[in-house]
Amino acid sequence: MPAVPAIARDAFLERLDQLAALAGSEAPDLGLLLVDIANLREINHRHAFDIGDAVLAETERQLAELAPAEDTVFRIASHTFAVILPTVTQPELLPVVVGRMRTALEEALELDGYLTAAELLIAIALNRACRLSPLLTLARAEEHLAALRRGDGRELSDVLADSEARPDDLIRPFTEALHDNDFLLYYQPKVAIDSGGLVGAEALLRWHNAERGWIPPEVAVQIAEDIQRSFELTKWVVHAAARQHREWSRAGRDVPLSVNLPASLIDRADLPGMINGALKIWDMPPARLTLEITEQAFMRDAEAGLRIMAQLRDLGCRISIDDFGTGYSSLAYFRDIPAAELKVDRSFVTRLLLSPQDAGLVRTIVELAQIFGMRVVAEGLEDADTLACLRSIGCEIAQGFGIARPLPPAEFTAWADCWEGSAALERLPGAEALRG
Repeated sequence: MPAVPAIARDAFLERLDQLAALAGSEAPDLGLLLVDIANLREINHRHAFDIGDAVLAETERQLAELAPAEDTVFRIASHTFAVILPTVTQPELLPVVVGRMRTALEEALELDGYLTAAELLIAIALNRACRLSPLLTLARAEEHLAALRRGDGRELSDVLADSEARPDDLIRPFTEALHDNDFLLYYQPKVAIDSGGLVGAEALLRWHNAERGWIPPEVAVQIAEDIQRSFELTKWVVHAAARQHREWSRAGRDVPLSVNLPASLIDRADLPGMINGALKIWDMPPARLTLEITEQAFMRDAEAGLRIMAQLRDLGCRISIDDFGTGYSSLAYFRDIPAAELKVDRSFVTRLLLSPQDAGLVRTIVELAQIFGMRVVAEGLEDADTLACLRSIGCEIAQGFGIARPLPPAEFTAWADCWEGSAALERLPGAEALRG
């Protein structure tokens, strides 16, 4: 059996940067395709991992044959490959290229008659004149892939048209928005699974530009990283959330809030002071603020990160480990993290009913959290059947589109006024209804 291609995300980013640099000042457009085998887990579960490994090996072989240049195909995640198109002279033909690639892959991945066909998602990003950083190019492609996974992907022609609004062109508008407080926070409710009661909300960044419309939050975060403004953007988010908490509290609505901390800030010595200052300015009790940090963040500098988080906990803030299960942190680090909450990544929650392995994994995460005295939040709740499964394995809190999408403050208040708790949860649609 052919060797399974290794995940080589760093090598991919290095090659992407290298190809953009080689293009020089008269650079053509550079294309990036992400080919995702959406049901690889299902293939593994139904036909054993040998078959899944064969799918990965054959996908890499086919993509290498279809790629326009050598050393441009990389496996960058468990079931995702990247294909770099170094020279795109006719962007309007890219949908044709994608169509031919899909046809070739589907024919090659029939797996000698196995019943489970590979389901392919192909996302695209176009780096106009090679002006984007590798991470921004990848962020664009991953944004398109995420939309495809949600089932709301747009036509490729629309995605290519959007590439005219390059993130590099957004640096000045971003800087102006940061200076003028032109960002927004939307709030997604969290509810108790047993009672349906509102127990908090996650504050999520939104950015509307007068000329370009809504800018994906991932792009705003990546720009902040690229121009070394992540601390300032996070400071704005924390202050805006604390200010909103005070406004709701004065109106008689005490809603605990959570904000996301970028991995790049987790070892900054001035982070606790910034957060403490915001809490004092807006008179927000520290216990009402949860700081969500991905488990991968601890891999940057575990010792410094743990020290900073201990300081944040000592302020009285709650620490939440976000997207748990998607990283590779060891249990030794997990044991030492001063966290009060675990958030199960939506990729596991949405597959609870489809995969006994995923259901078992979520059950194990819940049991692990209980051992360490943490509560568990499930992200991505959409239907009643998943709710029942989460309830049966002891998960305590849920958020997701089945409850409510992220909402601006006024709409969040209106939603909260109308939310009927457990009765509303019991009216969630069944999983089959959603799939239909």
